[in-house]
Amino acid sequence: MACKKRKREAIDEQDDEEERYFLNPESVSRHLFCSICQEVFIKPQRAPCGHSYCKKCITSWLKHKKTCPEDRVPLQPLQLHNDFILANIIGDQMVACPFRKAGCDFIGQLQKLASHKKSCDFNPVNLPEFMFKGTTSNQVLTPGPNKDGNSILGDGESLPTPAKPSLKMRLFHNGGGQRDLLLSMFNNKENKNT
Repeated sequence: MACKKRKREAIDEQDDEEERYFLNPESVSRHLFCSICQEVFIKPQRAPCGHSYCKKCITSWLKHKKTCPEDRVPLQPLQLHNDFILANIIGDQMVACPFRKAGCDFIGQLQKLASHKKSCDFNPVNLPEFMFKGTTSNQVLTPGPNKDGNSILGDGESLPTPAKPSLKMRLFHNGGGQRDLLLSMFNNKENKNT
């Protein structure tokens, strides 16, 4: 039971830290931003005084201070509750897949992103080992800053076109019923080499 709880917390923490790529960041209302981190809310929590914060931000704040950051009204962690209205509004925002730089062309609502990532062919977790062989680095398959060190969507930048995946990745991604054949072909090749 404790193992499942730790696993769930690790998944939640990973979701909290992952970059989100809003299609039109300028259209996201300023009311959807946490006053502590100045980013769009992640798991918004509402205090009894009506102010909302990211769960991670307010939890960290309350470890050092026992007041609401906005109006300094006394506040205890048990008084916070999930702000599902804000979460739903944010969930309707359009985002791009964090694996866009690897070639994924998914664009959809933020609330559908977690489900998409679980089955995304460009998610390194979903790729067989042979997809990493012959590449200089598996960074090609991970999201994050571009070669200049800037976020995929920095200030004033537009959403980039998905990268053109390697031939091996295109065969894997578009393989459909042929995916098993492709897997067995590379597995057989590896077995012959050993």
